[in-house]
Amino acid sequence: MDSSDTMVVHVDARGDTDEEELEELTSKLGRELEQLEVDEVERPVVGEAPEGTRALDILALGTLVVKLVQSAQPLRDVVQTVRRWVGNQENSTVRIEMDGDSIEVSSVSSVEKDKLINAWIERHSK
Repeated sequence: MDSSDTMVVHVDARGDTDEEELEELTSKLGRELEQLEVDEVERPVVGEAPEGTRALDILALGTLVVKLVQSAQPLRDVVQTVRRWVGNQENSTVRIEMDGDSIEVSSVSSVEKDKLINAWIERHSK
């Protein structure tokens, strides 16, 4: 891993979740990730807000960009934080993407899913 490694985290809250609730859930996860040893957690901008509105930019709904420090441990910490966070959310799934390789983490846990997640972490920790 080098100092420019970037991970994209997509929050997908299924069910009756509206845009406002998805924004709240994404912000909450972002605050938790900011507590870790990462360079930066930011919300990507997808465009400018329409004229006449108070918003400056339109943020990508449900998306966080996490810039990792030069170490394998922050990657593990981010994934573990996402796993714990998803476990506390009903009907939520988070897709983590890095270097074109992605993995989906949901509140349903299994031994097989844990193995897949650990293998994904190993691929990106080298």
